[in-house]
Amino acid sequence: HNDAYVETLEKQLHKLRITLVLKEDHTYPALLHHIPSPPTLLYVEGVLPPPEKPAVAVGGTRQRTAYGREACRTLVHALSEAGIPIISGLAVGIDTEAHKTALAAHGYTAAILGSGNEWGVLYPASNKRLADEIVAKGGALISEYPPHTKAAQWTFPLRNRIIAGLSTAVLVVEAREKSGTLITARNALECGRDVFAVPGPIFSAASKTPHALIRDGAMLISSPDDMFQALGMAPPLASSTKTAEHLSAMERMVLELLLEPRGANDIARVLEKRIGEIQQTLALLEIHGMVRNTGSGIYRKI
Repeated sequence: HNDAYVETLEKQLHKLRITLVLKEDHTYPALLHHIPSPPTLLYVEGVLPPPEKPAVAVGGTRQRTAYGREACRTLVHALSEAGIPIISGLAVGIDTEAHKTALAAHGYTAAILGSGNEWGVLYPASNKRLADEIVAKGGALISEYPPHTKAAQWTFPLRNRIIAGLSTAVLVVEAREKSGTLITARNALECGRDVFAVPGPIFSAASKTPHALIRDGAMLISSPDDMFQALGMAPPLASSTKTAEHLSAMERMVLELLLEPRGANDIARVLEKRIGEIQQTLALLEIHGMVRNTGSGIYRKI
């Protein structure tokens, strides 16, 4: 009767433009075979990630900061332009930034859902338009749940093993303590994938998890080049995505002061700004490849 069931199901799915990919199928992503408890089937709307490319999963907090958004955009933009697929979870916050940035850079992105694919249950509802755009632009919505399944508390932690499983590396941008992103990172380590983490201001709750991961041996990522190196790829030429005219007033003032190497405290004193604000600006400039931390907190212009 199993065959009859699958046939009825496939008719329903055809109407929803969803393809059923079984674990036995040759189209089933090879990387997923190597994770603990691989999903027996996947409901796929759109096109699965290209198997020959290393894919990067991007995860982080729903309450992202301006710093997290900027870091996510810069890093994901560089990856997408280099043709690296971006996998994320369609959640509000960092996930949304990752998908949107990949689309803006004309890259491939796949969203792994904590609900079914059907429009009525798609979670979060605020990202339905984004979900449509992902499929329209050649990406995919992937779920292991039947189309009408509503999201529940247990569906998200489970979904995270697929996010980690579909990627060669997981990039954690911002995440608070006890965050779901930690589950994704742990899953990644369990299946032998790399974990990358973006350091943030020490005063930010959103940097708690990335810093803990770095302490435990995650690769510290402070620029797109760090990622290409960690992925074993040659960095594309001219990877700095920011030019002087896109800088904020604050970033300009800090850069002007860095005609000679200086420490963050020194810059804060001269500009009469809070040290936290200066550290955040320096971190952004470092991600954009415009300044370098020469060690012991002294920054210089590149």
